[in-house]
Amino acid sequence: MVNTKQHHSKIVTFLTAPFRAFKAMLVDVRKHPDALKSAVFSAVLMGSGQFRNKQKFKGGIFLGLFLLILVIEVLTGEYMFALDEIARFPADPGGQIYFIRDYGGFFLRGLWGLFTLGQVVGQTIYRGQFVETFNKNIPWLTADNSVTLLGRGLIVLVITVVLLGFYIYNIVDAYKTRKDINAGAEVETGKKYLKRLWTDMFPYIILVPSLIMIMFFTLVPFLFSFLLAFTNYTYRLQLPNVLIRWVGFDTFKLIVGDAGWLRMFTGVLSWTFIYAIMSSFTVYVLGLIQAIVIESKFVKVKKFWRTILIIPWAIPAMISLMVFKNVFDTQGLANQILYATNMMQPVSKFLFDIGLQGRIDNPIFWMTQNYNGNLAKSIVLGVNLWLGSPYFMMLITGVITTLPKDLYEAASIDGASRWQQFQRITLPLILRATLPAIVMTFTFNFNNFGAIYFLTGGGPAFAQEAIPQSMRIMGGVPGQTDILISWIYNLSFANNAQLYNIASVYSILIFLFIGSISVFNLARSKGLWEED
Repeated sequence: MVNTKQHHSKIVTFLTAPFRAFKAMLVDVRKHPDALKSAVFSAVLMGSGQFRNKQKFKGGIFLGLFLLILVIEVLTGEYMFALDEIARFPADPGGQIYFIRDYGGFFLRGLWGLFTLGQVVGQTIYRGQFVETFNKNIPWLTADNSVTLLGRGLIVLVITVVLLGFYIYNIVDAYKTRKDINAGAEVETGKKYLKRLWTDMFPYIILVPSLIMIMFFTLVPFLFSFLLAFTNYTYRLQLPNVLIRWVGFDTFKLIVGDAGWLRMFTGVLSWTFIYAIMSSFTVYVLGLIQAIVIESKFVKVKKFWRTILIIPWAIPAMISLMVFKNVFDTQGLANQILYATNMMQPVSKFLFDIGLQGRIDNPIFWMTQNYNGNLAKSIVLGVNLWLGSPYFMMLITGVITTLPKDLYEAASIDGASRWQQFQRITLPLILRATLPAIVMTFTFNFNNFGAIYFLTGGGPAFAQEAIPQSMRIMGGVPGQTDILISWIYNLSFANNAQLYNIASVYSILIFLFIGSISVFNLARSKGLWEED
């Protein structure tokens, strides 16, 4: 109970830290009005507060950064041609001129495109001129492409946020430096400033290249996919002749408010949970059994058996999946063996009796007929068991070799049986050591796109009468073995779907679920709250 209260207290402290910091800042500002003046100077013009503090070198750096931003904006824009062209090509009757779109530079035009997603459509008239897909002579007669504007706008937004950080740092630095000077500290020279900056910021300077890569190759694509959920972007919008528009939460309302979409979503979500849980549980149990058997004193030549059993995991998964896909093809190895052994009819009847097959077939349609959905799901789980159990076998084998022998000796002296030793010593210690791997395996299987795509392709398809009318019109119907991530792929790239906004919504839901699991596990770790 005490630990729970302490943990809750730490969380409350963490969440309220920004409010307490803001309150402390207001109190500090009241005590140092002269330092506030320097901060205001730097807020009006970057570097001017540093000049007021007699730090010319530092002020020159901040002022130079500000001037560099202005130069980039001016040189990448068409401001010098604006007055002349507006006079020659005035706005259409009842229309308007989009000045920032037509003449803005890198920053303003990028942010304009992000917020508007474009205003001028191809094959129309704008300012009395015909708008083309691309016009190299008059740039503003090139039609807006919403996808391009969104991507470019996100890049500009990320850069702007970084520059905003420098702007805030410039204000804070002017305030703190003035406060130190008023307290009697000497003015820091440019040479000392550079030396201190190199010493204090060296770890961050080393991380800058990685940070830049993460921003442009991870953050920007993530934000792009995230924002598509709030647009109406589907294959029906033939860019650039039609523009994307922000629609808020309309797409979220569709998948929740439409009974057909909601039923399909809950079905796919349920199967995704079942697949992730069963895939993680079965591979762990089989790996545990294999490890215990191999480490048994009754098994000889342990290295040989470990080598044999690790082969399925050592072979690239895609190759194994393609092999199994051919094995369970209608003309594949499985049916050929059943024919050769005269077991086709008994096996087909057995599968029908236990509910995996919808009817008794000859041959067996393992993964293609809509009435064999349960059979296809069982094959997916079985193949995943083949691929994943060797990993846990090797992991648990390593754990078993580190278990303290004195615990077993003490248990034997106390009269504990082998089952009791396994139940009270071996299993708890193995679970404690491998719990992070179990969690990681679950999150991996929740997004295990390859296991579905390369084995079944999401099939078999649903029966036509089971498909909602709205999905027949819009497309994007999942298969019976599709999990969320493979369905998202089909929603995005299938020829009859390409419902990018709906796929983005489902991506957000996956992110929230997997992110919640990660945060929950991190929150239980002391490392989240303790830095040193």
